[in-house]
Amino acid sequence: MKHRQTMALVLATAATLNAAPQIVPLFDATTKLEPAVQEERTDALITRLADRARSRHAREGRFHSYDLYATFYWEERTIGIEIVDHVAKGGKDVVFSYDTLAELSAPEFRCFFRGINTEAEYHFNTLAPLVAPNRHSVKVTHNVMEKRPLQMGDRIEVEISQFMKAPQHGQKNYYGTTFLYVVGRGVVPWEGKGDKLDSFPLPEKAWLGGLTTLPYPYSDEPAHRFKQMAGNIAPLSAQPFMLGRRLHHTNFGDGSHSEKGNPVFEGQQGKLGPQFVAHSCIACHVNNGRALPPEIGKPMYQTVMKLGADEKGGPHPKLGSALLPHSINGKPEAVASIARWQSVEGNYADGTPFALRRPVYAFTGETPSHFSVRLTPQLVGLGLLEAIDEADVLAVAEANGKRDDGIRGRAQIVLDENGQPRLGRFGYKAGQPSVRHQIASAFNSDMSVTTSLFSKPDVGTGGKPELSDADLANITRYISTLGVSARRDLEDPEAQRGEQLFAEASCTACHTANFTTSKHHPFAELRAQKIHPFTDLLLHDMGAGLADNLGEHEAAGADWRTPPLWSIGLTEGVSGGGGYLHDGRARTLEEAILWHDGEGGKSKEFFRTMSVVDRAALVRFLKSL
Repeated sequence: MKHRQTMALVLATAATLNAAPQIVPLFDATTKLEPAVQEERTDALITRLADRARSRHAREGRFHSYDLYATFYWEERTIGIEIVDHVAKGGKDVVFSYDTLAELSAPEFRCFFRGINTEAEYHFNTLAPLVAPNRHSVKVTHNVMEKRPLQMGDRIEVEISQFMKAPQHGQKNYYGTTFLYVVGRGVVPWEGKGDKLDSFPLPEKAWLGGLTTLPYPYSDEPAHRFKQMAGNIAPLSAQPFMLGRRLHHTNFGDGSHSEKGNPVFEGQQGKLGPQFVAHSCIACHVNNGRALPPEIGKPMYQTVMKLGADEKGGPHPKLGSALLPHSINGKPEAVASIARWQSVEGNYADGTPFALRRPVYAFTGETPSHFSVRLTPQLVGLGLLEAIDEADVLAVAEANGKRDDGIRGRAQIVLDENGQPRLGRFGYKAGQPSVRHQIASAFNSDMSVTTSLFSKPDVGTGGKPELSDADLANITRYISTLGVSARRDLEDPEAQRGEQLFAEASCTACHTANFTTSKHHPFAELRAQKIHPFTDLLLHDMGAGLADNLGEHEAAGADWRTPPLWSIGLTEGVSGGGGYLHDGRARTLEEAILWHDGEGGKSKEFFRTMSVVDRAALVRFLKSL
């Protein structure tokens, strides 16, 4: 029989308390803030960001090597950039300075895109002077495209190369991220216009993740969209991001890296088990996107199956709190698979038939009576969701209580390791309060790797935490500062019509489009961002069709946290196919909508009774996100 761990993180619900607790914010005016990514002085606008080495240029669609990470990406291959814009305050120049981690042999700096002879040609090319150890600086005084002094609003596209003199490992020569600086404004997400794809600021409507939003991609690498640094990533975040990424791609059994050419991470070897779901984070979070259901009869190795002795969620007497289908001794406790798909048929109002599918599960070994199946979700935007002020989420819940359409979003409340009541934000039923807690919980439940937050695994007695607090901080930084992709098809009439229909169907009652993140989050790139996540972070009863039979804190079997919709239109390219909802049963976005019931029933019915043209428009809008 398993030993149920006494977790360092104690989770509870308001129902277990004598009175409903006052939620304590994760961050407030006392939170220590990291240096701002942008600030105004009397003489200049200061912008700070970071960059990483890249093997090719942004517009080279034939190489597929811009969004990839070169081997040894965590060694010496990030830089911090400071842009001092004197023009913004009446001066005459913009100074670009950057600090490298290693000496460069040819500090190439390029700006003002030209793109006539190659996709990577610039008007202004120079070797940036060395002004201090590993610090280079270039002063730009003229708009060389228009042959005049700089002025407010000028577009300066920049690419900084890292041609390294003597790297410890790996190749020497790299290029950098192509970013767009607008004089007097700062670095902004960009799109390519015209035959040369000259860079122009994206309309702010496209900035789903605020300034963390990524530029439109032109390197033809759809699988790698969810792996990129935030567009405004701070210099302080660059190296932790890379170190966290290495952990994310590390096999905690043999220490191998998921990408060829990288060395074994010896310090992380032998930490798996004794029973586990996967060897690494990336094994389930493929390309940082959604997992897809396995073929019928195949083991469910990219799935978290939470277990309970009853509907209240107490641990199963033999299997504990989660099904662990792998074992270091080769004898797993139990393995789940999809035995078959049960067809659920219906018709649109115009008579067009549709067929949904519901998974029917089978088990080898012990068969649990109460379980909840959850495929891995996409990882982008989690830091921004953490940065939303609790008061803003609770205001949405309060407004729900005044609605007359049956929508009643409720906040999940959990207690952290210090007994403080926090807003649940993460997981399909909002069972974790922060990115850090969500990651530590996943290490524990999915790989049986312990941390100071979760010091005992589901199997065994635990001991000294296997993942250090420093490592946990690095992978938390990595996940928190992944860039959100920009909204697409802004001028497409069908997508515009779909957005209108999305609102008319009351989809926005749960999929809340707009928030502004707190000014108190410690990570500078996440603070005070106007974002469009299309989630309210609240629990909603979605009806019997989507219900499981296992509760989690305040959430009953039919309750699910509203999932964010940003980047949902990129799922097929990232994940290699469509798989939506908590268990991947929906093959298309249409099917996902048609599964809505309970509080989402009226919106589903609005969609079901639409014309075929309007249904296509609404889906087109979703695919633009």
